[in-house]
Amino acid sequence: MELLTIAISHLKHADDIVLISWGHFGLQQHLNTFHSWCRDNALQIGADKSWVMLFGPLPHTLPQFTLSGETLKFRDVVRYVGVFFQSTHRNIFASHYTEKRDCAVGTARAITGCDLLVGNRRMPPSITKQLYTALVDCHLTNGCEIMPDADPSLLHILEDVQLRFLRRMLGLSSNSVITPLYTETGIMPIRTRRVSLTLRYLKYLIGLPNTHYASLALAENDNLHNSLRPCWLSDLDYAINQLPGNHRLPHLHALDGALIDKLIKAIGFSTKTNLQSHIDTWSKLSLLRHRLEPKEEGPAKPQMIGLRHYLIQIPKHSHRRTITKLLSGDFTPQVFRASPSPLRQLTATENLNRLCHACVRHPETPQHILFQCSSLPSICSLRADFITYTHQHRPVPFNASFSDPTALHYLKSFIFDWSLITPTAKSVHNVMDRWQSFLDTGIDSEDVAESESDDSDVE
Repeated sequence: MELLTIAISHLKHADDIVLISWGHFGLQQHLNTFHSWCRDNALQIGADKSWVMLFGPLPHTLPQFTLSGETLKFRDVVRYVGVFFQSTHRNIFASHYTEKRDCAVGTARAITGCDLLVGNRRMPPSITKQLYTALVDCHLTNGCEIMPDADPSLLHILEDVQLRFLRRMLGLSSNSVITPLYTETGIMPIRTRRVSLTLRYLKYLIGLPNTHYASLALAENDNLHNSLRPCWLSDLDYAINQLPGNHRLPHLHALDGALIDKLIKAIGFSTKTNLQSHIDTWSKLSLLRHRLEPKEEGPAKPQMIGLRHYLIQIPKHSHRRTITKLLSGDFTPQVFRASPSPLRQLTATENLNRLCHACVRHPETPQHILFQCSSLPSICSLRADFITYTHQHRPVPFNASFSDPTALHYLKSFIFDWSLITPTAKSVHNVMDRWQSFLDTGIDSEDVAESESDDSDVE
C-alpha cells in the first residue's frame, strides 16, 4: 500500500501487527520476513491468533499462507484496535455498525432494567439522559470518525436504537412523533452527532504536520475525491449533504479549523431549525408551537431543543408521562379525536368526525375537555378545583364560556409556567383518568379516583 509514493507495508499497535500486500506472494514474503525478525529478537508469534483477510474479488482457489510453519485461516470479520472490519460486505465497516448496535441495545436494556429497582418507568428523565450520554451514546458514535455514514441502512440500525431509548425515556408509544424525542430531551439526532464528531476529527487531521501518516492519508483522500472516486472525504461530504440545510464539505485546501467550527455550528443550527419546522407544520404538535421555555429565575425564552422544565419539575411519574404524551401528540387520535390547533380549514365531514364524544357540539380537542366541555360533572368538578387552586397565580374567570383559542391559551400558559407545572400536571392527569374512563364505559363516574400507587410514589 502506498500513501503519496510512501510504501506502507505494516501497521503496529502495541503487540498487534497488520501486514499489508497487494498479492499472494508479497504477503507470504512479509510473513516470512516477520517470522525471521521475531526469531532473531527472541519473540514468540501467536500463529493460532493470526488470520488472513482478502479484500476485493475472491480468487477461484484461495491461496495458502503459513506463519511459523502453521497454515493461517481466512476470516471475513475481524476486530483490530476496537474496529470491526468485514471483507465480504460492500461496506467494510458493516459489522462494526451491527456490533455497536448490539452493544448499545444491551446497555440500553440494562438502564431501563433499573425500573426493577425504582419502579416501572419511574426513573427521572434527567438521570436517564445522563446514563444515555455516558453509556449508550458512546456505542452509537463509536468509530464514526473513520466511517462516515454513507450507507443509510447501516445508519438506520443506530437511529432505531436511539429512537427506542428516547421513547422509553419519555414514556411514549412506539409510533409516537419523532421530533419531540429530540426537542424535549436536548439530545441531538444520532446522524447529526456522528457527522459533528467526524468533522472534529477532520479538524485534527488538517492540523497535523505533512510528515504524519494520517496527514498523508488525508492528502491521498483529497486526490481520490478530486478524481471523483469513493473515499473517506466523499463519504463525509455525502453524510453532510444528507443532513438538513443542504450543507457540503468545502474543498480541502480551503479548510481550516475556524471554517470547520463554523460548519459544525451551521449543521447543528440547521438540525434544530428543521425540528422546529416540524413542530410548526404538524397539527399534533401545536401545543409546542410558539412556546417560551420557563426558567426558575429570569424570563421565559425561546429554546428549540433542551431538557424541558416539566421533565425536571414534575415529581410523580404518572403526571409527568401524561403531560409528555399530551405535548408530544401521543394522545391524538387515540384519546382525543382532534388536534389542539389544526393548520388548515377542516371540511364538514372532518369536523363531524372530530366532535366531542360527550357534548357532540365542539371538536374533541385537549383544551375542550380540560376547560370547555360541561357535559361531564366529574371533569367540571376537577376543573373548578384546579382554577380555584391556581387563581392567585393566574386568574381564570369562573364559569366562563371559553372559545377554543382562549382555552388553548390558558392550557399553554399553565403548562409553560415554572411554578404551576406540577399542579397543572396533576389536574391534567386526573381529568385524563376520568375522560378515559368515560371513553371506555360511556359513563361519567364521580368515583373514578386517581391511582393511589401512582400518587404515593415520589421520585
